[in-house]
Formats: sequence, C-alpha cells, structure tokens
Amino acid sequence: MRYFVIIALVVAGVIFLRQQTTQKAAAPKKLAQVAAEPTLTPRPASEHDWAKAAIDRANEVKQQVKRERASNEVP
Repeated sequence: MRYFVIIALVVAGVIFLRQQTTQKAAAPKKLAQVAAEPTLTPRPASEHDWAKAAIDRANEVKQQVKRERASNEVP
C-alpha cells in the first residue's frame, strides 16, 4: 500500500510539473494577443468595477451612434 501511495505522488508531481512548463511556454503568447487587441474602455475594468465599465461603454456607443446619425442627416 505504501508503494502505491509513493507511486501516485510521483505521478502527480510529474503531471504538475508538465502543466507548469506548458503554462510558462504559453504565457508570452497570451500577453502578445492581449496587447494587440484594442481596449474598449480608457481604463482597464477591475473585478469590482466591471459594471461601471459596461455602463461607460454603452454610453460611448450611444454617443457614437448619435454622432453618426447626425452626420448622415446633413445633406
């Protein structure tokens, strides 16, 4: 029974180490993608401020639509 526990711990350790190395290899690619995408708000939304960020974005879109409609109606 002891051998089974020891083998299980070794296997779990190997799996954990492989996951850590794959996450480290994939992390720089994710940062490059995030930097390339345009941000929707002038400031990043924190986990406590996500609702305000959504309201700010909705107001920005409303203003943009209002400007576009005004410019389309001018002959």
